[in-house]
Amino acid sequence: MSKRSLLLLIIAGLVLASSLACALTELVARAPAQAPTPTRTPRPTFTPTPVETPTPEIFPTTTPLPPTATPEVPPTPTPEPATPTPEPPTPTPEPPTPTPAPVVIVQGDKVNVRKGPGTAYNTAGQVTQGTSLEIVGRNAASDWWQVCCVSGQQVWITGQLVQVQGDTSGVQVVSVPPPPPTATPRPLPTPTPAAPTPTSPPPFPFTLVKGVERCEPNPGMTYFSGFVRYRNNSPRNGVCVHIAFYGPRNTKCSGCDGVGDGIWSFSPFGGPAPAGTTVEIFVVSCPPSIPPGGQTENTGFGDLTPRSEKWIYTVEKSVQCTGITFAGD
Repeated sequence: MSKRSLLLLIIAGLVLASSLACALTELVARAPAQAPTPTRTPRPTFTPTPVETPTPEIFPTTTPLPPTATPEVPPTPTPEPATPTPEPPTPTPEPPTPTPAPVVIVQGDKVNVRKGPGTAYNTAGQVTQGTSLEIVGRNAASDWWQVCCVSGQQVWITGQLVQVQGDTSGVQVVSVPPPPPTATPRPLPTPTPAAPTPTSPPPFPFTLVKGVERCEPNPGMTYFSGFVRYRNNSPRNGVCVHIAFYGPRNTKCSGCDGVGDGIWSFSPFGGPAPAGTTVEIFVVSCPPSIPPGGQTENTGFGDLTPRSEKWIYTVEKSVQCTGITFAGD
């Protein structure tokens, strides 16, 4: 039995005993009076004071709740890393194929190369047919090409005696200093007409104009140039001029090979002439056709009968002679 139940039984017993005592006292008081009997003083009866029974505090019984089931949270699946889509390999760019530099192929048998774009410039050597030279520049008219290399230097060659191969659109115009001054041909003296002599025609159809040429030292190249003119001093093209030393050497026509109206020129030694070499220059008959660069020993010569007086010069030191002039009708 619990302590609380025991306490309740004791309290109930005390309450019952108190009630019985009260009832007994009331019965005695109602009984009839009798002869006095020596009163015996009764011992005081201990009347227990009723003890206030405390109302037991009833505590509500806590009904244990069933444990709340904790809902299981399904584990969040760890997303698997997406498999990267392989990118196509980046093609390795191929290096650009370099564009080959344009070249010229020499067409003449022996072609002079010069220090500038024109026959007024000194020659810098000769190249033979089939020679390939790289183009590095051009003049504004694109009729002369600067090429590399002859004797280790960049030189110029006329476009009329070469075949160009390759793209020349990117070739730059090259500025060069003006050529050395060329002797300006003096006006031809007006010949005093002689009385016609039917039996003695002039010996030559062309006249060597004397005293207008000029020879100057040129250690690098022995060079000859001049003019063919009508008697009114205007330039004349298509007249053949021949140079000879140690025999026939070269025949060219005036105004041919892009050298300019009425102009001819020779650089026959490819450098300085040997000291003591005697050169003869005179007009001859032109063949039906003349190759670029003129006639040489390799091509053969036409009729070399002089049609003018010969201009004769003995080279002691390398020179450049200009202004050698022939005139005719």
